[in-house]
Amino acid sequence: MFSLRKFLTHSLLALGMVHSVGCIAANRFADPLDTPARLTSRSLQTPVWGLAKVGDGRVIGVGPRGHILLSDDQGQSWRQVPSPVSVDLVAAQFPTAVEGWIVGHEGVVLHSTDGGASWVRVLDGRQIGALMTAHYEKQASDRKDPELTQALEDARNFAAEGPTRPFLNLWFRNAREGWLIGQFNLILHTADGGGTWEPWLDRSDNPERYSLHAIRGVGDDVYIVGELGLVLKLTPDGRRFSRVTTPYRGTWFNVFGDASEVVAVGLRGNVWRSRDAGETWAQLGTDAAAGINAGAKLPDGRTVVLPQSGQLLLGPTTGKTFHEVGGTGQPDGGFDLLPLSATEILISGQRGVARVLLHDAAK
Repeated sequence: MFSLRKFLTHSLLALGMVHSVGCIAANRFADPLDTPARLTSRSLQTPVWGLAKVGDGRVIGVGPRGHILLSDDQGQSWRQVPSPVSVDLVAAQFPTAVEGWIVGHEGVVLHSTDGGASWVRVLDGRQIGALMTAHYEKQASDRKDPELTQALEDARNFAAEGPTRPFLNLWFRNAREGWLIGQFNLILHTADGGGTWEPWLDRSDNPERYSLHAIRGVGDDVYIVGELGLVLKLTPDGRRFSRVTTPYRGTWFNVFGDASEVVAVGLRGNVWRSRDAGETWAQLGTDAAAGINAGAKLPDGRTVVLPQSGQLLLGPTTGKTFHEVGGTGQPDGGFDLLPLSATEILISGQRGVARVLLHDAAK
């Protein structure tokens, strides 16, 4: 399968090696996995790809070149905090008010134990291949199983490629249990707060190895969505992600909801809702042509979604149609959103984070 990310990574490395011939040692390639992010005021105007709440009042945003932004006033003002890497960071979550996680490109995983003020790198793609290979070599030797054999092959390929595959999302049930997901069926699970990681390549009904774009706990269930209509749901025993059938065969970008419903969003303005734990699905009207990157349930029960074009679409607690809402401060493009209340939402885009006030919040 063609990977633009892999192609660009390999091309840049090749160009770097050619350029290094004849250069002095000081100009050698600096691995972004080992290079701290540059602290610069420009980080406040660059793209922010993921948002997360950190307890009461504090919010974190992550973006390109290892940028980590922190706000202590619900997004009204921001400051950059040090990051140990300069690879692109795409998603964050804080399962507690002090302990948080960030994932990004090249298999990077960052951890904080002080509410996001400082971060350490705990894992990256250079370690993951060896970790997965060792795990599946033992599993395959103990038990003959086609899934384990295929997982071992995938793990060896990952190790041979080096740190080229990104993590794209994460979700922690609590401080101890969580999952990291990414490109080409990449899944890691921890049950001890990141002390150890177990690969789950063999525990997803994804034989095509589609990329996994989002994972979220919805009510009592855990869902993953990805490429080409892929929806997975954690089985009741908590040991495997099984395939969920939906009418839509396009790519999904996100999944969210509450105890009453699960909502999946994707390409070409697609929003689908299930009110029976994924058994049946109904399409909701958006009139949006762009893909929808993010969505959430508001405290008053309504649903809000964010297309890539940046406009905010609001759906009622009942009914099947979204409408564009008037707001202030909407940024160029739309990557992620974070509700602060029924009337205020943070939106991340190409030029940072904006605080949007809904004009028709009473409807």
